[in-house]
Amino acid sequence: MPCTTINLGGASAIVCTRTRSPRCACGAPATLQCDANAPARRSGTCDRHICATCATEVGPDRHLCPAHRDAAVAPPAPVQGGLF
Repeated sequence: MPCTTINLGGASAIVCTRTRSPRCACGAPATLQCDANAPARRSGTCDRHICATCATEVGPDRHLCPAHRDAAVAPPAPVQGGLF
């Protein structure tokens, strides 16, 4: 059961939870989630847990995980032109 100490401006509190803190694939504590579009998911976004080091910020409060960052940078597949 992980516990976190919170400073309340002169006083402090200890907050304990039953679940483990989410971790990034690199092992660091995850503080962000991937905001890439994922229409198959109910939320509509990837929501993979990522740390600030692995995340790529693409807008205000919008981050991509390494997999979606690499997919966004890859060149598009060539489109076949007309056959005639």
